Amino acid sequence: MKTSKHYFLTLLILLTLTFSFSSCDNDTETPAGEFETGVFVINEGSFGKSDGTITHYDPATQEARQDIYGAKNNGLALGDIVQSLSVAGNFAYIVVNNDNKVEVVNARTYQKEQTISSVSLPRYFTTFNGKGYLTEWVSFTDPGRVAVINLSSHTVETTITTDYGSENIIAANNKLFVSNNFTNTISAINPANNQVNETIEVNNAPGEMIVDSESKLWVICGGNYGEDNASLYRINTATNQVDKVIELGMSASKLAINKAKNQLYVARGNRVYKIAITATDAPESAFISVASAVGFYGIGVDPETDEIYLADAKGFAANGTVYRYSATGSLIDEFGAGKGPNGFVFR
Repeated sequence: MKTSKHYFLTLLILLTLTFSFSSCDNDTETPAGEFETGVFVINEGSFGKSDGTITHYDPATQEARQDIYGAKNNGLALGDIVQSLSVAGNFAYIVVNNDNKVEVVNARTYQKEQTISSVSLPRYFTTFNGKGYLTEWVSFTDPGRVAVINLSSHTVETTITTDYGSENIIAANNKLFVSNNFTNTISAINPANNQVNETIEVNNAPGEMIVDSESKLWVICGGNYGEDNASLYRINTATNQVDKVIELGMSASKLAINKAKNQLYVARGNRVYKIAITATDAPESAFISVASAVGFYGIGVDPETDEIYLADAKGFAANGTVYRYSATGSLIDEFGAGKGPNGFVFR
């Protein structure tokens, strides 16, 4: 029996379309990583209790998932004082201060990949030009340092001695700036040779840092212990010179910036103050005040929506609460977090 060429052509087309639709269906059904998007809350936990966790919040569904690391690693505890979280490429780096380690997890699934353990009282992590940089207190009597991390092997290549209490770290103008929290200094590091090129003097207890729309570095300094003399220092990252100081007239250590990078937010107690980068004085009245909050221990601004997230640690007496506000200062919602929420990462 003869079979026409048209029959084979029709069959070939049908098979091709079937394969094509099947391939499209498979692509569509391939699940994306659970944690590729959303807001991540860092919960320190109580000192010595190894109950620090990471909370994942989905703004679209308003669902908060607690202890995602434990949930994806057979109930394994993250450890004692979960200090910070940083995402770079395929990995999320969870810095656990009192356990002297960094847990490296898959950023899409939060399943554990590796542990960086040859560090001492680590604090914050960032990446720059293909390297990882981790601040370490080391101890309370020795100078702090920055560990240079090989991002392929996740091992420490070398260390850079800074000053006592190496805390926050940020890249700006092809330099790395480190706030030395036990002192009144900022270390400016040249990553090309891993040397501290300059030490910049600021107020006592420098901590969190951000870069504004003009590539200027803002540092919030807590000031003297027990005194209401916190301040904001602005540093020209090209010259390493302080070019502005704003006295806050209060105790404060939490700092964030908006999407346009022209408005600063400072949290103090249960209030948030909004300060333009062009301002010379601190505002007298608060932008946001939450009567039900015990005290804000962390603040973050979503870089896409400009929504403001405020973490109330409730004095570590109970699990914390996160308040979400619009850019205009209106409450959107609130959700529960773990013990001692101190900061946010947005994806």
